[in-house]
Amino acid sequence: MTVWQPWRITDGKNQTLDLNGEYPIDSRGNVFLPLIGEIKVVGHNPKTLSEHLKEKFSPYLQDPVIIVEPLIRVTMLGSFKRPGTYLIEPDASFWQLVDKAGGPRDNSNLKKMWVERGGKVIKKDILSGFERAYSLQEMGIYSGDQVFIPDRKRFRIRDALEILRFGVTLINIYFLVDRIGKS
Repeated sequence: MTVWQPWRITDGKNQTLDLNGEYPIDSRGNVFLPLIGEIKVVGHNPKTLSEHLKEKFSPYLQDPVIIVEPLIRVTMLGSFKRPGTYLIEPDASFWQLVDKAGGPRDNSNLKKMWVERGGKVIKKDILSGFERAYSLQEMGIYSGDQVFIPDRKRFRIRDALEILRFGVTLINIYFLVDRIGKS
């Protein structure tokens, strides 16, 4: 939960309290806010929570404007520089989410990115959303989703030698069988 206000509160004793900041929600669904203490936020939608907080802050603030915007939790897996789970605003761009994960690694296959929800692939080939900076909402990415970028397959000399060795073995077997058949 983020609280922001463009001014400071004075309590009449020339003390100033700054309410700007981020306030984490604990495991019980409560948040501790300056002036009003611990507040249960679980079970509220953003509108009812905003009204509840406005009521709680009204003895301390004149006509407070409170906007509640929940963050979503998205897990970034695979070929990211910092894979992990990140909290982000739902209207943030997909590019901002990828940036939180450190961006793609050099060997990332961006053309093969996909989104999973509940263990099932729900979106494939999401590169255009990355390139056009679509919002997570526009792309249909919700809290609990997982974004995966696979590594790009590199053709290595070792792979070519393995294929060549297999081919030579097949040719040797052919000539061996042919020679045995002529004897």
